[in-house]
Amino acid sequence: MKIGFIGAGNMGSAILKGIACNSFYKIAVYEKSEERAAVISAETGAERKNSVEELIASSDVILVAVKPVHIDALISEIKTCEGYESKIYVSIAAGVKIERFTNVLGNVAVVRTMPNLPAMVGEGLTGMYFYNMDDDKYLSAKEQIVGVFEHCGKVVNLPDESYVDKIISVTSSSPAYICIMIDALADGAVRAGFSRKDAYIMAEQTVYGTAKYLLETGTLPVVLKDMVCSPAGTTIEAVASLEKSGFRGAIFDAMEVCENKALGKK
Repeated sequence: MKIGFIGAGNMGSAILKGIACNSFYKIAVYEKSEERAAVISAETGAERKNSVEELIASSDVILVAVKPVHIDALISEIKTCEGYESKIYVSIAAGVKIERFTNVLGNVAVVRTMPNLPAMVGEGLTGMYFYNMDDDKYLSAKEQIVGVFEHCGKVVNLPDESYVDKIISVTSSSPAYICIMIDALADGAVRAGFSRKDAYIMAEQTVYGTAKYLLETGTLPVVLKDMVCSPAGTTIEAVASLEKSGFRGAIFDAMEVCENKALGKK
């Protein structure tokens, strides 16, 4: 599969680097910053293209990795390129609806995705919705596009485009919630007398290890929670305090306002 990347920012370059070692994908990149383009080409072996038109002509799949504010101008430029109608467009731009592409380009094949920050270290979660790709002729392409994002972590196929916005509160914004919790755990450790350096290592490793255990064993979080909570022990006291303080409710509320914002609700 020939994949052309338009833009090589943090997320775009993370995806590009993820597939660079796989000879199955032939990759090219167009990046306005010549310095950035030179660096990413040297790091990944991606072929540099000098224009959007050149990249469109040489690629089967176009991975759009520019900031949302630049999307409309880019789509208008793609419209001027010969053969643009036959390409598959994969967007990682948050909040950019598929209709932004189809209103200008017509009924083209579009994959709207929502990767998250951990994709930059190969441990991300990407939600994907395929539009206008139900025909059997797209079966292979769909598998290969999923494979691109599997190089950066795990993939979830979404049943409707609205879920691309809904997943933001669960995966894309949640690293911020988790970081707040890690920071609080570290503060608590410092309060108990540990150094700041050790406090962060302890908090980060425990969160990482817990998630890794759940993923690798298939254990439900509630089961692991019960495993840690001994009768009349220290952990159940801590859990009771969290429940009393509305820990779950605070997360629910945060996710709700995040989802409403993503969906454009007031």
